Amino acid sequence: MKLLLFFFSINFMSCQNEISDVRELFLSAYLSEYDCNVFGDKLNKADKNSVLIKGYKGCFYFIKCQFIKNPFTKLKYFDQGKKLLESAIKEDPKSIELKFLRYSIQKKLPRFLLYDKNIEKDLSFVKNNISKIKDEKERKFITKYLKTISQ
Repeated sequence: MKLLLFFFSINFMSCQNEISDVRELFLSAYLSEYDCNVFGDKLNKADKNSVLIKGYKGCFYFIKCQFIKNPFTKLKYFDQGKKLLESAIKEDPKSIELKFLRYSIQKKLPRFLLYDKNIEKDLSFVKNNISKIKDEKERKFITKYLKTISQ
């Protein structure tokens, strides 16, 4: 029993570290194509069963668009990102972090792409529920980044 508990706690801690790394890489992914690719590589090695990772992978495709010149490839990445992020939110509609991710992506995208219908609803959801987040790192991440993109 102790051995099982030990393995569970090790696995839980590695998942927490993994998501912390993903959050940091998400913030830097916009800075350069290299940083974006590092973010993508981390996501490819992350837990494939995590709905949150699925949402971040969707964000990767959106961010990757800014470094692609070919409009058809850009549209393909945009569609893939939208599909993954929306699917993740559908799987976990009460996830504050996923709604925050969609808000942050929609806030940065040009309006002509018509992927902006959830901006106000997601922002309201995040603001109304952020105090319910138990994970201190998650709450700080969202609060800090929300201030920078809401301006």
